[in-house]
Amino acid sequence: MNSLFSTCYPLSFFETQKTSHDIKKAIPLLQETIQYHREKYYTDEPEITDAIFDEMYALLKKWETQFPETKTENSPTQSVAFLVQSDLKKKSHLVPMISLDNAYSKTDLEEWEQRWKKFSTKEVEYIVEPKFDGLGISCVFKNGIFSYALTRGDGSEGEDVSENAKTFLPNISIPHKEIFEIRGEVVMKKSDFENLNIRLQKEGKKLFSNPRNAAAGSLRQLDASITKERNLSVFFYETPLPQQQKDFQTYQNALSFFENHSIPHPPQYFICKNINEVFEKITFLQSIRESLDYDIDGAVIKINNFEQRNEIGSTNHHPRWAIAYKFPAKQVATKLIHVEWQVGRSGVLTPVAHLEPIEIDGVIIQRATLHNPSYIAEKDICINDTVLLERSGDVIPKIIMPIVAKRNGSEKKIIIPHECPVCHTPTISSESEVSVLCPSIICPAKMQGQLEHFASKKCMNIDGLGTMVAKMLVESQKIKHLADIFLLEKNDLLKLDGFQEKSAEKLYQAIQESKKNPLWRWIHAMGISGVGEKTAKALAENFSETSMLSKLSAEELMQIDDIGEKTAKEISEYFSIAANNDIWKYIETTESKNNSSSDKKLSHHAFVFTGTFQNFSREQAQELAEKSGAKILSAVSKNTTAVVCGENAGSKKIKAQSLNIPIWSEQEFLDNISATPLFVETSEKTISHL
Repeated sequence: MNSLFSTCYPLSFFETQKTSHDIKKAIPLLQETIQYHREKYYTDEPEITDAIFDEMYALLKKWETQFPETKTENSPTQSVAFLVQSDLKKKSHLVPMISLDNAYSKTDLEEWEQRWKKFSTKEVEYIVEPKFDGLGISCVFKNGIFSYALTRGDGSEGEDVSENAKTFLPNISIPHKEIFEIRGEVVMKKSDFENLNIRLQKEGKKLFSNPRNAAAGSLRQLDASITKERNLSVFFYETPLPQQQKDFQTYQNALSFFENHSIPHPPQYFICKNINEVFEKITFLQSIRESLDYDIDGAVIKINNFEQRNEIGSTNHHPRWAIAYKFPAKQVATKLIHVEWQVGRSGVLTPVAHLEPIEIDGVIIQRATLHNPSYIAEKDICINDTVLLERSGDVIPKIIMPIVAKRNGSEKKIIIPHECPVCHTPTISSESEVSVLCPSIICPAKMQGQLEHFASKKCMNIDGLGTMVAKMLVESQKIKHLADIFLLEKNDLLKLDGFQEKSAEKLYQAIQESKKNPLWRWIHAMGISGVGEKTAKALAENFSETSMLSKLSAEELMQIDDIGEKTAKEISEYFSIAANNDIWKYIETTESKNNSSSDKKLSHHAFVFTGTFQNFSREQAQELAEKSGAKILSAVSKNTTAVVCGENAGSKKIKAQSLNIPIWSEQEFLDNISATPLFVETSEKTISHL
């Protein structure tokens, strides 16, 4: 990517929003920014540190509490919503894998205790255990024998990594249990990580930046023999099924069961009577952190008794009965050599500091984000400064401040560019004057970022058009405007490095297939500032013809729910630029087909999907429903017209029954849309022809 923040805003932008009006306008942008970085983290491509992400998340929680009307069911604070996007097959979890809320101080822990006490007045025992820095996994056993393993995925549905899990799971046999599930964390030990990188370096291959990325990449291999070579380890720490919890009664009993049946579990855990004892054990874990052969980035605190856990309950996002205490980020000092300005798809110039190389946790750090000109001015950061660097187990660290006492007179002010470093167009200041932007509509750096966004899974979903291909298409000048993507021929692709007949044909067909996408995907793909997936769907629902949408004034756009003055202005200004309208002719040639009444048989329906389906994944079923005009809901409510249930449907089916909402089987769903999806199984992946 050309920018550290290629599709969203930096933390400093949100920190400058002070008035109620500005905060309310900024909340949707912050929600989308958090979701973007959450997805990057869970696809092993993090662009910011844990510390920055946590600050953003805490700010969003604070704002949503302050203005509860801005909290939506799609907000990152209300759902796990981790992205599932790989060639591995998908399968539904028996019980959703939700995330943990975070604490950073003893005060946070005390406040957490007061929150759960609103739901239970009983005395409790706490268990404190390490927070492993790896990848979550769920393993299911049937009749005592290992059956399958899933990653966390989106919390409801995970990637099937069963064959890979067999390469590192010990010989576990569960007695007298028809269905038994254990959850834990897959990690790579520090010693194994070092050996892996030594081998990769000798083979001339790309090295992993840290053990967590190595573990995640190894677990998701399509070839299990590669996973086996990586020497992964696993620690199990939960038994989520209600019957298991009833049998065990306490988490301590579950851990004893793990130990008696050779199930790997946290090597250190502590029973505590109160928060003071909890904090003592957290401090102890932090003190031994560096001596461990695996990475931990905090501690997890849980209520021991399962019945009390059920009484206290959970939110949509996290259990109330547990919390993760995050260790402070690690800080070191190094010298800032020079600053590079990178251009993102929106034209924002992001300053990236190049540093004297320094090692943190075995990772050599050579650059860090400086966010924007306002951040540089606020911190008074100069070239040749010795700066304090913070990193919390991530790829891109943060400069906290210059160490003024070490200045010797050689320091130089960082010059804000007056022209784009790529296309040399004079820059302009953003409306908030926080950032500088390249206004050119033909800037190659902007075009590459726009093309990546356009082709991404959440937009046009063009498989095979990623960062490297986008870069080659722009640098070869085969694409100067987004509309040019539909002028590409297979021979154009064959001229790109690395493309052969099969790969060129596959990408060409993916581009042609993308023309059939529903209108909201086209709108989202345009990358209009402030227009995410939700807003794109609202626009598509209210204005089914692009010719109408492109002619609307900002005042007319503001009549749509959730579209404020700023976003309306951005949309209106986008369509006022002639070059931006070129691509819409491709929509207009297909939208009569894509949006015809025959394709919109379910336009008055709102579905919730739950369970595992035989003919398609849940995501494919949702896309099929959307193409037929239906809305997709994440939770069952009075607005739900039907709940489509596959195998192992759980609480959503029960709630639908209690509300007398129709329950459809997989076949009933297909019968109602009068279409059968076609799927072709290949050795690489399942290709959908919806």
